[in-house]
Amino acid sequence: MATLKEILSAKTDAQLKYYLDHVDKHTSEGVRAALAELKSRNVELPEGIDEVIEEKISLKQSASYDSLNGWKKNVVKDIDAPEYYSQRAIYTFSILFSVLFGSVMLAINLKNNQKDWGWPILFGFLYSVGCIYLGQFFPNNFSTILSLIINGIGVSTMYYLFWNKHIGKDTQYRAKPVWIPLIIALVIFIPLIYLIIQGY
Repeated sequence: MATLKEILSAKTDAQLKYYLDHVDKHTSEGVRAALAELKSRNVELPEGIDEVIEEKISLKQSASYDSLNGWKKNVVKDIDAPEYYSQRAIYTFSILFSVLFGSVMLAINLKNNQKDWGWPILFGFLYSVGCIYLGQFFPNNFSTILSLIINGIGVSTMYYLFWNKHIGKDTQYRAKPVWIPLIIALVIFIPLIYLIIQGY
């Protein structure tokens, strides 16, 4: 398999400069290697290009954590890494089903990490009850949108209070399959949705 250096050495100057102009679309290693390749060809580059590129890479890395794509950067396939329900999975289940559901998944992660796992469940329960109570004061067509927003705030708060503190925002881990929580969620929510549709 060709190395990154070999792949980049086969590209034109214009293609390599594309890496520098679009840091967000390439890995940090790829951008740095493209810059090194351009320098080795004695291509004329703007003054202070190294500092500019490093600043762009730094901004990309700091912003990536706050995005769904950023959460993916800590997921690895190393068999020695701990296995957790991923941040993306917890976020998705919290948005679609409830913060309580996501909090249970997070609690399982903490339990596997031998950390206190009761607080996330208590937080998820109280938060979900509060959402149900608050939803009574809004029209049905608006409460659904509001619940999605509030669930997003809730799961983000959970990450700040529990994931970052007890697991670590930069901890690398293997993504645990979500089949079991998905089956449980469907078993619980499909009958509820059916009852709501039927008007019970």
